[in-house]
Amino acid sequence: MEIKQEEIIERLKNIYLIPFYLLSVVYFVLYQPFWNYPEETFSAAFFKVLPIFALIVFVRLNAGDSDILQNPVPRKDFHKFTILGLLFSSIGDACLIARETMFIPGMIFFSIAHAWYLYALGTGQKGSRLQSLFYLGGTGTFLFLAGGIDNIFMQFLLLIYTILIFTVAWRAAARFEQEQTYPALLGFVGILLFTFSDFLIGINKWKFYIPFSEFLVMITYYGGQLGVALGTLRK
Repeated sequence: MEIKQEEIIERLKNIYLIPFYLLSVVYFVLYQPFWNYPEETFSAAFFKVLPIFALIVFVRLNAGDSDILQNPVPRKDFHKFTILGLLFSSIGDACLIARETMFIPGMIFFSIAHAWYLYALGTGQKGSRLQSLFYLGGTGTFLFLAGGIDNIFMQFLLLIYTILIFTVAWRAAARFEQEQTYPALLGFVGILLFTFSDFLIGINKWKFYIPFSEFLVMITYYGGQLGVALGTLRK
């Protein structure tokens, strides 16, 4: 490993992550997404996205630039595009509070977020065997979920989204395969959790009801975004 495990552990204890943990707890305490979805209110959307804003601040503060006040945008594309991915994810979060009326806009904003994550990860490791593995998984996921959708437009959106998220997963895996660092591993695990969270949403919406689905979705989603943010501690 290029970075020692002890150094990564110390970084994970960084005080900059405390707001993310606290805001996540606040959301779960206030809106208790355990048995039912939270109310479709502005305040619910606001508190739902706050942990992601905390991760945006975390990524920016750990970008390595010394002149943050003069240049709030990170110099490195990796950090810049990851922040954009987190930002568009937060907009998608807010949309999904209104689960029925704003589901499609939320899906579109999350698609844009994954596109930014692709830019952040770059071309990945060429010739990696993981590419075929993830595309096979994406194909199976799409066919499984699309079977419960009658609307052709929604099937098309699902296809685009599935391609994007499984490509991001492959790029994250390829990055870890190439770099063999703990941040790369955390970023990969984060994308896997993100993918699993979306899979739960798809099953619950188009296939069958999952008990405690909103709780499982949010736990894996917040964990996934945390992994993505920690994946920027590369250098």
